[in-house]
Amino acid sequence: SGETWGELANCYRRLGKYSAATRAYEEASIASDGCLSPSTCCAWAQVQLDLGLYDEAAEKCDVILSSGTTSPIHQLVAYIESEALLAMAKQDVQEGKFGLCLSHLQKGIDRLNSLSVQFSSSENFYCVTKLLGDLYTFAESLPSYVFILSSFSEETHDDESTFLSHEVQNQMSFIAKGEEAYMMAQKLAEIEGDSDEDYPYLVASASSDLGTNLLAQARVCSAALGEGSGGGTKTSMFDMAARSGKIMDLITRSINSYTKAIDLNPHDASAWNGLGTALATVDPLLSQHAFCRALQIDKMLADPLSNVGMMYADFGKTDTSSEVLDALTQVADTPLMWVGRGLLLEKSSIEWKGQEGSSEACMIKAADAYRAALQIMQNPAALMGLSLTCRRSYNGFGKSGDTVYSYLSDKASKSESTMSMKIHQNLPGSGK
Repeated sequence: SGETWGELANCYRRLGKYSAATRAYEEASIASDGCLSPSTCCAWAQVQLDLGLYDEAAEKCDVILSSGTTSPIHQLVAYIESEALLAMAKQDVQEGKFGLCLSHLQKGIDRLNSLSVQFSSSENFYCVTKLLGDLYTFAESLPSYVFILSSFSEETHDDESTFLSHEVQNQMSFIAKGEEAYMMAQKLAEIEGDSDEDYPYLVASASSDLGTNLLAQARVCSAALGEGSGGGTKTSMFDMAARSGKIMDLITRSINSYTKAIDLNPHDASAWNGLGTALATVDPLLSQHAFCRALQIDKMLADPLSNVGMMYADFGKTDTSSEVLDALTQVADTPLMWVGRGLLLEKSSIEWKGQEGSSEACMIKAADAYRAALQIMQNPAALMGLSLTCRRSYNGFGKSGDTVYSYLSDKASKSESTMSMKIHQNLPGSGK
């Protein structure tokens, strides 16, 4: 019968044999003519979520929630669907489907908001508010024009907000709701502080996520204020923090949140990495220390390696940066590894400016590095780098005797440069 197959599937799921569990759930569905119990469908959706089948998991959760009946299992179903929707949103960003990404985020938020009055356990509600904060914070990955039809809260209006476009204010207001969710998660964990031995870790996790949210708000604001501000080339977050009180306030609060997380859990490598990212805009030396501490805790963490490598490149420590990027190749295949390599090769091209052949060779290698980064994901920095270097790397072909080859090469480089720039202008983080 269907119930027997369902129980067998649950046994496989508990043993971690997800493929066997999936086959058993399929047999259960056939045996019961598709009328599985909500608890069995929920367990099936959890298996699909663990296997990365996010669309199928969300679809099953939708079926359960649309049944019209209300039961305790519906709370877990709504939570599983929100997790699946967040994972789908991350995939949408990689594919450039920004409108669909926002729709998935909003749907997950609506599901979780419907649970706010249903949870009697603050421990369960802690997980809900944390996931709610994750959904809001992920909106940083979207370009601001996606929020043009949204409405923003009057509370976000201040002197500096008047210089921000309507859609940027909407985006910042959306992300700021994640700040409220993380603060609620902190309070819930502190309420259970006397009775829960995991209290320090729960508060630390929420504080670390709060720091990430505040830093996300600062990055969005910095990119918006830096564009067309008349500040020349000094529009980095380091420069904008010195010129904007709003950005500096967000960064300061982010640093304080990360510091609180580290005080409660000193062995949290991600909190140290977040602290280093926030400190990079105010104190690069302390930022380097934080990145190194994160690597001491977890040598296989790619983010602090990427961050410290890029920091060395920014400050002209070419050899040290190259060593860090070499170490990063042994940890993870991340686009920043190739972006950093491209930046170093561009610097080398400038140093070889007097020797045209060597300079051109470095520029060609830089363009190849940016192409390698784009094979991993559409990183805005890689698109910008490719747009600029592929044009410059073919300048020497016009001096060759093969006029046809020179013409075709120049035409191909211009086409690649133009297309890279167009895609860059429509990605988040491009400053548009």
